[in-house]
Amino acid sequence: MIVENLLVLLVGIDTAIILAGGYATRLRPLTLTRPKALLPILGKPLLDWILSNLRNAGIKKVYISVRYMSNMIKERYDDGSEYGLKIEYVEEVSPLGDGGPIPLIVERFGINEPFLVVYGDVFSDVSLESFIKFHLERGATASIVLTRVDNPSRYGVAQVGADGRVVKFVEKPQGQPPSNLVNAGFYIFSPELMRYFPVKKPSKLAVDVLPKLVEDGLLSAYIHEGLWLDIGIPKDYLKANLSALKHLMPEGFISPTSEIGDNVEIIKPVFIDENAKIGDNSVIGPYALIGKATIVGNNARIVNSLLLDNVVTESACYLKGAIVGAGSHIGRWVRISPGVVLGDEVRVYDEVFITEDVTILPHKELSDDIIEEGKIIL
Repeated sequence: MIVENLLVLLVGIDTAIILAGGYATRLRPLTLTRPKALLPILGKPLLDWILSNLRNAGIKKVYISVRYMSNMIKERYDDGSEYGLKIEYVEEVSPLGDGGPIPLIVERFGINEPFLVVYGDVFSDVSLESFIKFHLERGATASIVLTRVDNPSRYGVAQVGADGRVVKFVEKPQGQPPSNLVNAGFYIFSPELMRYFPVKKPSKLAVDVLPKLVEDGLLSAYIHEGLWLDIGIPKDYLKANLSALKHLMPEGFISPTSEIGDNVEIIKPVFIDENAKIGDNSVIGPYALIGKATIVGNNARIVNSLLLDNVVTESACYLKGAIVGAGSHIGRWVRISPGVVLGDEVRVYDEVFITEDVTILPHKELSDDIIEEGKIIL
């Protein structure tokens, strides 16, 4: 065991499991037409960011647990060679939770050294290289990344002892949380810990596994102080894009292949992707993200909003705090309020007003105002 640990310390960790099989029902309507892991952040799918982070940390082999719309993930990433990785896929025949796929993958592929586990719905700048170094230098058998949040009640909350081990872990506490440190969705496990996992059945790490590791004093805590965003609902997804723009591109980005019309006012930061077109006399930003080949008409105003690829907004539209799905068409003089989420390929006709927090499913046509807050258009 000492020799094995020394070899791992010298070589590092080169294997990771990504959990990307969830239905992401809370992110609908955006996930009715794509898996959560393919939602774009600053123009790139979330999974692109995760794979890049893994590669930069020295990971060579990646096993992706998939289920919902798995063909889209497989088609994009194939064997991983274009991303400098070796990728294999494990298809969940039935939902296994976030705990079930791990022992299945370890057994099927004969993983016999420590490995990373990463959630496929977290956007962050966690230094996986530093996390791996922390784990190996401590000689730990299990480690978890924790991060601080203002409202920990939505997450698994940890209390850390003076020796850096987790001494208490509570999933979504009902009363006073033991701390503001929450599970950030990154782990390192040694294969011998598979005995803590339920055998061949669905399980949840936060309920079925982590408390046992804490009880036996096996879970070390790495504290991340940087960017971290859990993409659970559309509001979180919009926040992730706006925060990424703020932290990673504070001056914004305008693709050299985009076309900016006459007398356009750009209020930084904005993100304008490839082949997008901004019409004359429009005001864009701050915190506006315009997807690939999206066309914004003349005299438009877009702020704190995300327009995915191939959207068309005609002249004199006003969008604030909204998400517009790919391929949607917004008519002239349309006003879209904060919290509105349009699925893909929605058609909104001229002069329509949409009040706050309205959700519209993909492929719908809308010709009348919506004045009922929070309404869902099925």
